[in-house]
Amino acid sequence: MSQQEYIAGLHKSGKRFVIISALLMLAVPLIFSVVYNAWPTWDLMVSGFMTVGIIYIPIGIIETYNYAPMMGVGATYIANITGNIANMKLPAALTAMKLAKVEPGSDEAEIIATLAVATSSIVTTIIILVGMVLLLPYLSVISEFLSPVTAYLVPAIFGALGVVFVVRNWQLTIAPFVVMLVLFLFVIKNPTVQPALVPVASLISIGVARFLFKKGWIK
Repeated sequence: MSQQEYIAGLHKSGKRFVIISALLMLAVPLIFSVVYNAWPTWDLMVSGFMTVGIIYIPIGIIETYNYAPMMGVGATYIANITGNIANMKLPAALTAMKLAKVEPGSDEAEIIATLAVATSSIVTTIIILVGMVLLLPYLSVISEFLSPVTAYLVPAIFGALGVVFVVRNWQLTIAPFVVMLVLFLFVIKNPTVQPALVPVASLISIGVARFLFKKGWIK
């Protein structure tokens, strides 16, 4: 099998598994809605999309264009299906290529990165499964103990995810943070509308990055 045939096969299989994964993810809320006859209203769906989708759709597009050339075809498909790309899958692929002393984009790197990301995904799944099984008998106790802090769960998750991007180039976060803070405190106080300004903050950050790059303050 030639390299072109191998890559073509990866694309074919990868697209199939992405579609299957998306359908399985959508099937979970659909089954719950059918079984319990609890259908979400349009206002809740729009609110949920504005909170999550408007953030992660741009991030997903940007990550695909940025990370795919580094990880290769096979690793990119696996990483997008299993998630946690920036924190785990990309470092696993880059570390494996570095240890194997191969250049990203080469034929060797394609195989090594795919194996590294697949292994990372399997290990992560096993650890999560073992953790769930071990904690299942104590679920009621844990739920009762953690119930006072459930209101802070979503902000904590998004805050932890945000730190991953902030620490890379913290200079780029100052301007959008200040602008959005002023807008949210004094102008736009509706929490449903606020997530829609994420693309605006992204454009501000891009503009600041361009300015700082031209000045030679960042590389």
